[in-house]
This record gives sequence, C-alpha cells and structure tokens, in this order.
Amino acid sequence: MGPFTTRLAKLIGRQDFDGAIDRLRAGLRGDASDADSHILIAQCHFWGGRLDESIAACAEALRCDPELFDAHALLAQLHARKDNHREAAIHARRGIECFPEPLPEFPPVLTSMFKFMGRIFPLFRGPSPDAALQRVAAERTEWFDWAKSYLSWYDETSGEQVKPTEH
Repeated sequence: MGPFTTRLAKLIGRQDFDGAIDRLRAGLRGDASDADSHILIAQCHFWGGRLDESIAACAEALRCDPELFDAHALLAQLHARKDNHREAAIHARRGIECFPEPLPEFPPVLTSMFKFMGRIFPLFRGPSPDAALQRVAAERTEWFDWAKSYLSWYDETSGEQVKPTEH
C-alpha cells in the first residue's frame, strides 16, 4: 500500500471526508479521467451527507466510464432518496445492466492490505479477506434485489418503463 492510499484510508477512517476529497482531487490533477477516484469522492460526499455533491461526482465518474456499476448504483439510491424517481429508475436499470461479475477469490499476496484496511473500515473486518469479499458481494446482491423491487414499484406507479439509454 502506497503513502497516498494509506493517507487516504486514514482520512476516511477518521471520517475526515473533506480531507479525503481534497486528497483525491489533488490526485485527479494528474489524471482527471480516473473514474474510481470520482466515485470515491462521490462516496465521501454521501458519507458526509452532501447528496447533491455526491450526485455531481457520480456524473463525473460516468463521464469517465459510462459502464461503472458503482456510479449507477449510488445514483439510483441517491435519486430515490431525493424523490427523483424517474432518474433513480434510469440508473437502477443501468446498474442492473452493468452489474459486475462475481468477485474472484482473493489473491493471498493482498492479505496484508485487507488486514490494514480492516483496522479502518468495518466492512473489511473479518476472519479472512475472502470473507470480506463475500460481504461486498452480498451488498451488491442486496442492491440488485433493491433495484429490481424499486423498478417494479416505479413501473407500476408511474405507468412507464424507462430505458437506461434515456439518460
């Protein structure tokens, strides 16, 4: 784990989301097309309760990678929370289309990274890195189930079935 990642993990672990965002934005000066940095900025805004800023950062991530599942998934939930149901439905459908393949087995060489991350992020705590990946996979499956239920509700109540390409 490099110094940039270590510092970033510490900032997020301390819930210094503004500091983490500043660090990520500084890193983007070298490569503004880094979709992963944009989605992490969006997640920091979300954790900090700034939904509009999170939406804007997700949009930046999608400009870099229109197929980015994490951006569509977060946008679907953000728009649903803000009662922007048509937008939420568009991103839920797109997220389902972009739903990632199952996570692979965890390479043993990265075990130490997970141990470090487990000290900072509760999501990564557990008996093994594979167990942590199983939790991430379970969260994705939970989102998928939510998205299907949400779309069923939206289609029934709105009388329309939006297509993900409308966005």
